[in-house]
Amino acid sequence: MAESRTQARNAVEPVETNEQTNINSSVTRYEGDQPTEHSVYGTRQQDSQLVFFDGQFPDAETARSGDVQEQTLAVLDQICAMAAESGLEPRDLLRTTVYLTEMDHLPAVKQAYAAFFDGQRPSRTVVGVAHLPNDAAVQIEATGVKR
Repeated sequence: MAESRTQARNAVEPVETNEQTNINSSVTRYEGDQPTEHSVYGTRQQDSQLVFFDGQFPDAETARSGDVQEQTLAVLDQICAMAAESGLEPRDLLRTTVYLTEMDHLPAVKQAYAAFFDGQRPSRTVVGVAHLPNDAAVQIEATGVKR
């Protein structure tokens, strides 16, 4: 029995290789992505034709308003401004993930999406969370595509 464990352990040990894989070789990080008060991470990365936007949330003043529809519209404006810098339009946003501190806010988010996007809206996933920066009620991350 001990012998078979040793054989199994030896069978899964990593094999050394001279080949080095660079997973970031096809990712473009934009020079304008300086850390802000909102995040220490870059705001967007491009891989192939996809552009990924980190989670955005409203500024403290907008968050204090408590109006979830206003917060959602402000965040969508931020995302679309970054998308424009990358050569994308709102119709180029394929997918969003919305983080809400209260799922009861979902109707306000739906209203904001309906008002913001003409016709074709990105697919959307909604996730409930306990807390967001700036005491915001909503945070949104997005993925777009260069056409």
